[in-house]
Amino acid sequence: MKHLVFFILVITYFRPHEACIKNRVLLRNELDPGKRLEFHCYSAHNDLGVKNLNFNATPYVIEFRDDWLFETIWDCLLRQGANMEYFYKVEVYKASRRVLPKCGQIRVWTAKLDGIYFSRNLDIPPVLALRWNKE
Repeated sequence: MKHLVFFILVITYFRPHEACIKNRVLLRNELDPGKRLEFHCYSAHNDLGVKNLNFNATPYVIEFRDDWLFETIWDCLLRQGANMEYFYKVEVYKASRRVLPKCGQIRVWTAKLDGIYFSRNLDIPPVLALRWNKE
């Protein structure tokens, strides 16, 4: 009986985890024509390095699964301006520790001239969440 209970617990965890749709963070550049967005995104286990996104380019997508043992946190340092003088370090995704991870979560971050916009849904327009800091 103990083995059956253990087997059910293992199946309960691994089945949903394997079938779990990856979470996604999308970064969009809607600054202005000719203005690029520089970003550096990282988590405890992944560092994507410094990248650039041109105005109205296809959004940059980060795909991942929640860590079932530790918090899953993704941070991005966003920069823009002629000398990259406007910036903000954004916690673009956070999920606390849990036995069953969240699946299919979406976070959309859009850089515009007046600030950084946020949405949790591709069908809902993002709203102003943060104002740029200036060096």
